[in-house]
Amino acid sequence: MFVAYGSGHINMVVPVAKALAAKGKAAPVVLALTTAAPVARAAGLDVRQFKDFATDADSAALAQGQQLMQGLGRPMVDLQETVAYLGLSMADLIACAGLQEAERAYRQFGRQAFLPVPTMLRILRQVAPDLVVCTNSPRAERAAVLAARQLGIPSICMVDLFALDEVKWIGAPDYADLVCVLNDSVREFLVAAGRAPEQVVVTGNPAFDALNGPEVQAQGQHMRLVQGWGGRRVILWPTQVEPTQHPFDGRPGDPTLPARALDSALEWVRVRTDTTLCLRARAGESPPVVPSDSRIVLTGQDWPLAPLLHATDLVLTLNSTVGLEGHMAGCRLVQVLGSVFDDAMPLARYGIADAAVPVDSIEQALDRWIDAPRRAMHEKTTATQKVLAMVDRFL
Repeated sequence: MFVAYGSGHINMVVPVAKALAAKGKAAPVVLALTTAAPVARAAGLDVRQFKDFATDADSAALAQGQQLMQGLGRPMVDLQETVAYLGLSMADLIACAGLQEAERAYRQFGRQAFLPVPTMLRILRQVAPDLVVCTNSPRAERAAVLAARQLGIPSICMVDLFALDEVKWIGAPDYADLVCVLNDSVREFLVAAGRAPEQVVVTGNPAFDALNGPEVQAQGQHMRLVQGWGGRRVILWPTQVEPTQHPFDGRPGDPTLPARALDSALEWVRVRTDTTLCLRARAGESPPVVPSDSRIVLTGQDWPLAPLLHATDLVLTLNSTVGLEGHMAGCRLVQVLGSVFDDAMPLARYGIADAAVPVDSIEQALDRWIDAPRRAMHEKTTATQKVLAMVDRFL
């Protein structure tokens, strides 16, 4: 049984679950949480949700879930699932902490207060899996691992990035039987936190496997040819917005940082005639206003990202995950420091960024790395295949 929330987490699970089903060695079931369900269904996987495990005895919990849903203030894709997820999770919180403390915790932390171990015990008893595989999300995914431990079911945790916050529980020696991580730096971090070395395995993130398929690489080379970039060095700047303060701890931010960083890159390109700067606006955002210049190209969301990364030599970013994806695709990476999110995306510390510099050092960093060859892609075994090898240990 795979357990995953939406976005990048279900994207880690889908390739592994599909490959496992194709092998015919096991029948994967996906407990798809919140927005993960449509993605897992579209992949043809066997999907279960919280609502599938609710019974008549849960009427009070479901009524509570209905009430909590009203407070979310936005339309729900699946009303029945939202009610079940909120209601069963809140019932577990009340059972563990008492009514007053549960209500206080929910007022303060919202859904982050949930850790629905009793519901996960119920689900695991009914599904009776031989193995539980989850990602590093808190709440229900974490609860699934804790419940599996109580029932004597082995579990694997796949970590998407650096486990900077999740180390609080993933670093515990008895949390999951095996942890699959992005690279050696993350492995060393978790071992230093208390994991046994044999419990942490470098597999990579299966969500990134699609970046490096042969057809994607060929599309990138075709893009370079069509755009006339054959003899040029190509830099990609994914646009970002810096808040006036950190959304969680209130630290002041500098909203001018992205514009100042871009201005520095534009100034560098202005005197570097053999270079093209691509600006890729985020989904739903307008591209920045830039000088009219053949060396500056607006590559919107209609440009597929994976081929674009294979047409790019260097990614310049604050902390966009496009930088990490570029690294995975073989690009050089320069990170601009000064964001309130620097601590959450320490790309240089974890061996991802080639350089991490303040705004006033961007031009020197570009001088240093723009002519460096793209990173050689020697890895023949995908992250999905490596995770499947770990699954095989238990099957």
